[in-house]
Amino acid sequence: MKKIILIISAALLALGILGCAVTALPTLLEGEKYMTNIIDKNSEKQEFTFKDSFSGLDISVLSANANISYNSTNEVKVNYTTLDKNKKIECNITDGVLNVKEKAGFSFFSLITLASVPTKIEISLPESYRDNRKLENADITVASGSLSGDMPNTEKSTKIKLYSGKIISSVAAENFDINVSSGKAEISSRTHEYKNVNVSALSGMIVLDGFVSEKSYYDLTSGKIISSNAGGELSTNVTSGSLTVGCAEKITGIDAKVASGKAHISVPKDTGAQVAYSVASGSVKIGLDGRNEKLTGGGSISYGNAEANVNVNVASGSFILDTYTLSE
Repeated sequence: MKKIILIISAALLALGILGCAVTALPTLLEGEKYMTNIIDKNSEKQEFTFKDSFSGLDISVLSANANISYNSTNEVKVNYTTLDKNKKIECNITDGVLNVKEKAGFSFFSLITLASVPTKIEISLPESYRDNRKLENADITVASGSLSGDMPNTEKSTKIKLYSGKIISSVAAENFDINVSSGKAEISSRTHEYKNVNVSALSGMIVLDGFVSEKSYYDLTSGKIISSNAGGELSTNVTSGSLTVGCAEKITGIDAKVASGKAHISVPKDTGAQVAYSVASGSVKIGLDGRNEKLTGGGSISYGNAEANVNVNVASGSFILDTYTLSE
């Protein structure tokens, strides 16, 4: 009798599981389409349109997926879509600055499953703002979530702060600052006219391409920074982690400090340098003028025409300066 009861119970359990699977199957098969329908039916939407001109941009993203695009009109259009009724966006032009700021109050909704459905911010600017330097400054802050699309061209500065999440974008500015606490930022340059480029990573990862500047400063506490096709005068401060800089144009000088971790700078093949070095522990390797040498202790040594002044201070970890040909 017990066996019969167990068999019947097992059969009922199997039927229950099968029923749940059949019920959930459309959702599993439809996937993204199913969730899109939920967003369309239940989302809160805010829409803004501006025709006034502005000289500054201030974007603050809490957890949304934000995108910057451009249109052929003279209008600014901002659309905000979310399932969380406690979230909203403030959008206005004040004192010549376009402000787009995501706000959120506490909500138990944000703790349940649907909170994982992304909130969206679509920012569409007139095409002229992309390349004509109609803006003086742009300030971008991403607490979490993501930001994509080209940044508008700025006459003075573009500043990006990423606390978590991801940014994929391109920049054109006179001065560029990026600060990453965590997450990942991938930024390419649309110009080679920078006066100052400041790159700082507390953790996470920064990937840059094409930032040739009169002066560049790389500050790495932890994590990873990769900068390709750089150039100009470089200053680096590596506490830990890994810094890699590849210079497509000749450098005018390097001031490198490595407490721990690794700094690796590659320069064009015909680069000459006067290298002053101090090594407490770790290693300094120089591959210039057809020579490959490991330097210890302290001193100064010339390579080629010695046109670039290089100062290296290594407490621990490693510093490498070598060359590559632009065709490689």
